[in-house]
Amino acid sequence: MKNTLTIIVFLAMFAFPGLGLFGEEDEFLELDITTKLPIKKLNDSWIQITVPFKFLKHPRLDALNGSRPTTISQAFNPKFINDIKVKLWICFPNKYKQNLLGSNAGLKETDFYQYYSAEVEYRTLEFERTTKNANFLFPTPIAERDGFLEATVKPVGYVIEISYKGSNFDISNSVYFNYRGATPQVLESFRTQAVSKSSENKGVLLPAHEISMNYLDGMGPVKGRD
Repeated sequence: MKNTLTIIVFLAMFAFPGLGLFGEEDEFLELDITTKLPIKKLNDSWIQITVPFKFLKHPRLDALNGSRPTTISQAFNPKFINDIKVKLWICFPNKYKQNLLGSNAGLKETDFYQYYSAEVEYRTLEFERTTKNANFLFPTPIAERDGFLEATVKPVGYVIEISYKGSNFDISNSVYFNYRGATPQVLESFRTQAVSKSSENKGVLLPAHEISMNYLDGMGPVKGRD
């Protein structure tokens, strides 16, 4: 694990800057994750990964600062919030290859990391302060093939972005990396790696509603792919 930290700290020097975050940390929205991201095997086909979140304050109401709308463009129904995108990047280790090759040819633990991503964009959601769940599905056979399908499926780490009309909410625990004492620089480096390398596995992780529309129960209508 020492080599892992060395590589990631080095990469942190090249981490990209912020992504247009707005608001104070957890001012408008928070992740409802107490200990770990909910991940469970559903069946022989799919593993479910859930991103639970809560709205705290409506951005449009906040922008009005207590005044009433005076134009059509300012008018809106405060019981709803539009154009919410939830994006997940997640990293799993290829334990099969790791166990097979070990430390041959100077391979590092990070060489066996595999990154995946998917997103779902909701046209509108009810604005309420109860937990909402954005669900994603990962193929069980791939987890089995790569040797990380165990009683508990544990990711190396994940990155979560939730945005409103293209601007990201500032969320305190949106990046997780399974390393004790990870610094903000290490977490930012992991974020960079997840974003840049997930394209290598495009289409593996899926929004759950693409498999069953039942996953939209309690959520809202979604925008289709371009």
